[in-house]
Amino acid sequence: MMNKKFLSLPGILVAAFSLAAFGSQPVKAASYGRIGEVTPPLRMRGKWYYKGSKALGQDPNKLYKIKIGKHHINGIKLYQADPRKTEKYALHFKKYRFIVNQTMNWGKTSIYNIDNVQWLNVTGWTAGGGNGTSYSLTTKKLHHKLLPALAIGVGYKPFIAAYAYRIPGHHQLTHEQKQAIKREILNN
Repeated sequence: MMNKKFLSLPGILVAAFSLAAFGSQPVKAASYGRIGEVTPPLRMRGKWYYKGSKALGQDPNKLYKIKIGKHHINGIKLYQADPRKTEKYALHFKKYRFIVNQTMNWGKTSIYNIDNVQWLNVTGWTAGGGNGTSYSLTTKKLHHKLLPALAIGVGYKPFIAAYAYRIPGHHQLTHEQKQAIKREILNN
């Protein structure tokens, strides 16, 4: 009887020490070339509304919303990528299909300037050059008022496909007032 207790006690101690030694190690997710998070400019963050664009594959008679957060755009997490690693994924798509599936909600993000205008470009994690959507802050006239706008561009040297607008003071507006502003955006 004592012999069984003695044998089980060392077994328990070995199990406890192995759990302590190996079980406390943090599990690291595969980075697939991910370097770090990208933060959009503060003035770009928030909810923006725009009229659909065929260039974006959308219905031009419908209103769309973009939500830009500290490290995401519409749920796509914004990361800086190591091009040495991500280029091979684009070149050998079939071989790396599992990476495409694992990174569906990652955006390969860069910030660049064209003609003194700062753009935030977001592409698919395994996409090649010239792809993606770019965003830039500008001002635009909407019904005789100069308002801040978010230019939405596509392609290498962004072709502006749409302009998005904020609904000012949307917390204080009634539902009818919000709908009227959204109709203005659609009719612009």
